[in-house]
Amino acid sequence: MKPPILAITLLLLSCSLFAQKDKDIPGWGKIDKADLEMKECDIDKDAVAMILVDKGEVDYQRGIKNAFALKKDVRSRIKIFTEKGFSHADIKIPYYSDNNYEKLIDVDAVTYNLDASGKIVETKVEKKSFFQQKVDANTSAVTFTFPEVKVGSVLEYRYSIIREAFSNIDGWYFQDNIPTRVSSFTISFPEYFHFVTNSRTSLPIENKKDENMRTLALSGETLRYQCDNYYYKMKNVPALKAEPYMGSFQDYVQSIHFQLSEFVLPGQPSIDYRNTWPRLVTSLMESEVFGEQIKKNLSPGPELDGQLKTAKNPTEKLTAIYKYVQKSMDWNGVEDYYCSSVKECWSKKAGSSGDINIILLNLLKDAGIEAYPLLASTRDHGKVYSAYPLLSQFNTLLVFAQIGGKVYIMDASDKFNPVHLIPYDVLGTDAFVVDKDNSGFVTLWDSHSVNKNIISISGMIADDQLQGEANINSFDYARNPRVKSYKEGKDKFTSKYLTGEVSNVKVEGLEVNNTDQDSMALDQRFKFSMPINGSGDYKYFTLNLFSDLEKNPFVADTRRTDIDFGYNQYYMMVGSVAIPEGYQFEQLPKNMTMIMPDTSIVFRRILEASNGRVNYRITLEFARATYEAAEYEQFKEFYKKLFAMLNEQIVFKKTANPKP
Repeated sequence: MKPPILAITLLLLSCSLFAQKDKDIPGWGKIDKADLEMKECDIDKDAVAMILVDKGEVDYQRGIKNAFALKKDVRSRIKIFTEKGFSHADIKIPYYSDNNYEKLIDVDAVTYNLDASGKIVETKVEKKSFFQQKVDANTSAVTFTFPEVKVGSVLEYRYSIIREAFSNIDGWYFQDNIPTRVSSFTISFPEYFHFVTNSRTSLPIENKKDENMRTLALSGETLRYQCDNYYYKMKNVPALKAEPYMGSFQDYVQSIHFQLSEFVLPGQPSIDYRNTWPRLVTSLMESEVFGEQIKKNLSPGPELDGQLKTAKNPTEKLTAIYKYVQKSMDWNGVEDYYCSSVKECWSKKAGSSGDINIILLNLLKDAGIEAYPLLASTRDHGKVYSAYPLLSQFNTLLVFAQIGGKVYIMDASDKFNPVHLIPYDVLGTDAFVVDKDNSGFVTLWDSHSVNKNIISISGMIADDQLQGEANINSFDYARNPRVKSYKEGKDKFTSKYLTGEVSNVKVEGLEVNNTDQDSMALDQRFKFSMPINGSGDYKYFTLNLFSDLEKNPFVADTRRTDIDFGYNQYYMMVGSVAIPEGYQFEQLPKNMTMIMPDTSIVFRRILEASNGRVNYRITLEFARATYEAAEYEQFKEFYKKLFAMLNEQIVFKKTANPKP
């Protein structure tokens, strides 16, 4: 007899998680007094807090809307070592609430402390202290703060999430930004479900499989089936800490991910759940909130319509449409790839990245321009793996357009990115063009667009001050963030780019030009003054001013993550500085060229002293945007020498026989 789908549904109800008795994982509320007395983390003496237990269990059960549902139980226990660790007492549990896709239930939390007599005291989080909030159109969250948190406290919370689906399983992360004593994950499912796993683990991991035979009475017959249980555990996991110019946390965190591949019922053909890129394209293009929204006809309005009528060629049309959408639409801060109603968003002139860029796509197509939706993953969201055709790898939508062989990658939700520049937050990533006939991956990279600054200085030393005039020209990826900062306020701009890393510098008379001419460099002019250092008859100053290169970010002895600048870079510092009469230069730093062994970084310095004035030209060029963690030792040593050269002082002293 072939068991019907209902039988398998009932079968799932009896396939509960196998009991894992693990001495490393104490039960809920079973607090070891030694943990409360513990003063520091044994694997990281500087840790402000530590995860003592992080436990996840996933089980199948019968759904309400669908035949199957997934239940995930999570429990976490945290030890607080210092006051800086108090931030870990603020908890946010997100879940996908749109259309009741997920339900968050059974939230519970307790703070544990020792009183003066050494007795363990429990303080429960009251139900009224759990706050539910809407994060965006699709997501909600429950937030709360543990009470009575002190140095030495242990915090414990648990919750369950029920998802009305059985094919999507969240990955499990064994690592956090604080150390973890033990993290475990268990998943249990009938043998009829076949999964593929993607493990991103470089640290030791324990795993085992347990098989339980179950019996089910069905229409007078007995059905025996196997329940497969998988258990994974990591111990003493170091914190994954933020490092300078680090890529996404998701790219490095120790984790395991699951994808349902097949559903095989006894005596019946298997159901293939393995996605493919063509299948994903078809699903998206038939979706009411994706493909159907691209087919809507939008009225451009009189202003844009007039610009399109006067445009001389397709490039001018594309530019006009992009700038108009960029100017008129307000981004609500949500990154996604859907749009529920393109006409409603166009009318309100506001929406998510998906809303705004689907509007842009509509208008471009109506103007006869070849354009396609482009699924992208921003740098902070993580890398995309082409072997896994999963929509969850992406978090935003851009527009891919092509005119005469020239490609444009556009994000109209960013008001400061020009039409010719790939948005910085996706630069160097792989994105996926969605189209039934022209789909495929593209690498978002342009080696000709760089982060480029040219700093010109004309200065003099007077009254133990270096003072003068400066002119900075910022191009491409150096230009955009400065334009945004300047339009948010001159004081903010000055603090961030001119005085932030330079001690005791004063800036006056700032003029910024070309803020609305995105094809031109951002021109910044100002007067400045700053004290110089000295000892006895000797005084000295630096030529490394206003470059954003005053402080070496790569001083750590080791590094776990790759270095990701995002773009190639170019810096030029040129100018001259005069010293007062009665002084003369000591021997100037040597003219030199220093090149990274792989030639990806080139530093050049030319100095010349004449008539009490030093003239200089310093250039620094990067031909690579990323460096692997395995290259760090060599990279760190080069950077150490580089910054020694950049910050080498110009020394001058009183002459022995000053002029009368």
